[in-house]
Amino acid sequence: MSARILNRDELLRLIDEAARDRRLIGPVRHGEHTFYEPADRAAELDLEGPPCVYSPKAHFFPPEETLLTFERKSRSFVTRTVRHETPTALVAVRPCEIHGIRLLDHVFGAAPADEGYLARRRATFIIALDCIHPCRDEAFCGDLGTNTAHLGFDLMIRRLSDAEEGSREAERFELISATEDGASLLSRTRLGRTVDRADLDAVRAYERSKASAFPRRLSCEADRLPEVAQRGYASAVWERTAARCYSCGSCNLVCPTCYCFNLRDEVSLDGKSGARVREWDGCQLREFALVAGGHNFRAAPAERLRHRVMRKASWIAQRTGLPGCVGCGRCDRACTAKISLVEILNTLAREQDHDHAGHS
Repeated sequence: MSARILNRDELLRLIDEAARDRRLIGPVRHGEHTFYEPADRAAELDLEGPPCVYSPKAHFFPPEETLLTFERKSRSFVTRTVRHETPTALVAVRPCEIHGIRLLDHVFGAAPADEGYLARRRATFIIALDCIHPCRDEAFCGDLGTNTAHLGFDLMIRRLSDAEEGSREAERFELISATEDGASLLSRTRLGRTVDRADLDAVRAYERSKASAFPRRLSCEADRLPEVAQRGYASAVWERTAARCYSCGSCNLVCPTCYCFNLRDEVSLDGKSGARVREWDGCQLREFALVAGGHNFRAAPAERLRHRVMRKASWIAQRTGLPGCVGCGRCDRACTAKISLVEILNTLAREQDHDHAGHS
């Protein structure tokens, strides 16, 4: 790991250098919101604005993609794999989103590996952006420890100064490498300077400020969540909360760790050619658990809500060892019914603590 101190102009030049032979994608502002979109140069990116509405998941795992094409030749079919990777510099990825990408790496990298996903992942240079304070009121990444990341990116930006002197040129950014590619870019560009004693004091102040900035929102420790979710399987909170759920799937759409998908084959009218297409699916949609014969394993909204929370709080973590929820709060912000994952988890914990107190 290596580190450099850069001013704003140097930071933008470094990002442009990272994108010299790559497509540049980062937060682009549209009104009050930002989205991960292509940009021509670093100056077009909003590095101080709110987190993007969607996570960068779609860059690695597109909402819809053609996996292969097939064509009938004589008595057999010939298939051709379709690849979509483009060398990319992905900028201003937040720590919680890095944790989400690490989960996708685990899921799509496990045998049988998804070569298309892995090709896009290898072709992407990630410049992360650390958070010194919560980005939104709904965020609870501090409870989960996902407000900090130490791997899963090439470079990490930490803003040590917030221009107290009123000059943008006074801003200081620490660039930390986590890979050989990241260290190589810092070395090759020769931008900025090495960390000195004054910078170390600023780094310590940054870390102290960050450690105290994230309020606790969960009423139980994060390592208790799998137990809390499982013990709350029969809780009335599912029916009570799902009574206002529209089953629209917005929470699935914005979640950095949702990776369910559906496959469909599109065949030409003459049956001689076609394509296999993968598209996102969501467990909150009524059709998600519908099978042949019309049976639905989770026909009721309460069953679907419980399934989603169980995956986020318990199943994914137990299966992968990685967080199934990164605490970004996007699902709460996207929900038109104002359903809060934190409120559900806190209600379950409170019910169980009350039951325990009543039996002791």
